[in-house]
Amino acid sequence: MGAAMQGGIGGHAGLFSNSNDVAKIMQMYIQGGYYGGARFFENSTIEYFNTCYFCDNNNRRGIGFDKPQLDDSKPTCGCVPMSSFGHSGFTGTYAWADPENNIVYVFLSNRTFPTMDNKLLSTNNIRTEIQRVIYESFN
Repeated sequence: MGAAMQGGIGGHAGLFSNSNDVAKIMQMYIQGGYYGGARFFENSTIEYFNTCYFCDNNNRRGIGFDKPQLDDSKPTCGCVPMSSFGHSGFTGTYAWADPENNIVYVFLSNRTFPTMDNKLLSTNNIRTEIQRVIYESFN
């Protein structure tokens, strides 16, 4: 919607891909910038983007990724290690990578359809509850 207000182009316009491609990108991050026989980023770049520089100030975000919650806020199920990272998007997308357990979780949706008033994904914690089930399946 924001891109439509800007004539169809916006840097924040969202994700235009599929779950398989997003999973490959997240796996590349877990592998330190290496995927499919090619290096896309230096491992130091991934580490730089994945560091929680202000956790001591109760800010869980890294430079390039979100990090697990430090309190009762809910970017994750609360069951992932601090080494994990990802992103939850306004439109309902969710991609999370856990290098410690070698887990990639991708959830794509369009929560703004049919209207922006659709808040069921967040009010019912759908994305994070699926993440919890994934982690519980390994125990």
